[in-house]
Amino acid sequence: MPERALRCAAVCAIAVEALWYGIHEVPGFGPALADGVRAVVGPAPVAWAEDVAYGIADRLNLAIYRHAAPKTFWEPPPAAAAEAVKSADGPEAESVSSPSSFQPPFPEVAATGDGVWTPIADAAARPGDAPVLWKSVVHPDPKRVFAAIAVVAIDLGRVDLGLVAGTKEPFSPDIPAERRPGLIPEGHAAELIAAFNGGFKAMHGHYGMMLDGDTFVPPRDMACTIALYRSGAVRIRTWPELRGDEARMVAYRQTPPCLVEQGELHNALYDSNRDWGATVSGETVIRRSAFGVDAAGKLLFYGLGEAVTARSLARGMKAAGAHDVAELDVNHAYPRFLLYGRGADGAGPRAASALIPDVQFKPEEYVAEPAQRDFFYLRRRRPPAPLGIADPTPGSDALDRGGR
Repeated sequence: MPERALRCAAVCAIAVEALWYGIHEVPGFGPALADGVRAVVGPAPVAWAEDVAYGIADRLNLAIYRHAAPKTFWEPPPAAAAEAVKSADGPEAESVSSPSSFQPPFPEVAATGDGVWTPIADAAARPGDAPVLWKSVVHPDPKRVFAAIAVVAIDLGRVDLGLVAGTKEPFSPDIPAERRPGLIPEGHAAELIAAFNGGFKAMHGHYGMMLDGDTFVPPRDMACTIALYRSGAVRIRTWPELRGDEARMVAYRQTPPCLVEQGELHNALYDSNRDWGATVSGETVIRRSAFGVDAAGKLLFYGLGEAVTARSLARGMKAAGAHDVAELDVNHAYPRFLLYGRGADGAGPRAASALIPDVQFKPEEYVAEPAQRDFFYLRRRRPPAPLGIADPTPGSDALDRGGR
């Protein structure tokens, strides 16, 4: 009997290890498995299983990394290199909205480089162009040195934000396939900088989305809303605060309640902390993503957090400078921020790198291989050419701003 029990335990251990490997290392395996099981037993058992599995992983990490150094995603540059962006050469240098360094919220778990912004090179830059993206790291959880958020600051004065509907999500029986290609428009390829994940599947909260006049899912009053305006502006607020502006929007995407609104963390983050995900609770320690804007509406912030709760994600984004914050997708497979390069043979843009390690992607994602789920993308904004001078860059026309 003991021998049989030992064999059973060994088989179970191997099965769990194989399952964990498949979810984290085999592209598409985790989402396919969860969707398949959810279709049979419903969402509640899957949510429970995810909470239990991630809870066990968190307890193991707390023990393993108890005396470890804080997690880092990259080596911080010398201070002089980080500050160089503020005195960059070129005709655009004077108007660059470079982010201000910030104080780590919990010095006891902060790593060297936390709060320092490093410029990100982009393939759409021309000679003399100043940076439009910067990255930094924040450790938002005093109990977990392995919890870290990679944050990208985006100069909205020089970058357009676009939204693309996936071929399947958010699901809508009313939108034809030709209205949801799942690809970045060809005319925006020359200025493409980056792309990142969107929100939850429609079945997980029924959060609204509108794009170019097509309403995929109707808006919900309680939902946080990322609103993209025809002027190029971006606002993030609870829907009743933005409803009156809908006619001036080219798109909006809704998420669970705002993590941070007008500089204040949501009250429920201090209480139940369970409103930020239909498949896992806000308390679950997992990979999460968020999107924010500063108080002046000049800087956008994308955050990708490892081993974070909804509360710690909110604290980290606020510390980095975000005044209003929406939670985007969660779980290991979905959050991603991809940077694009250009082929030496003149081919179109291809994803060249991810913001953090351990993010699986294909070079063709979002540009040649259609995405099933909605996503955002960033492209450099070019000033209109003087009258009588044509700008040869595709998609550079002033009337095409926002490009959605």
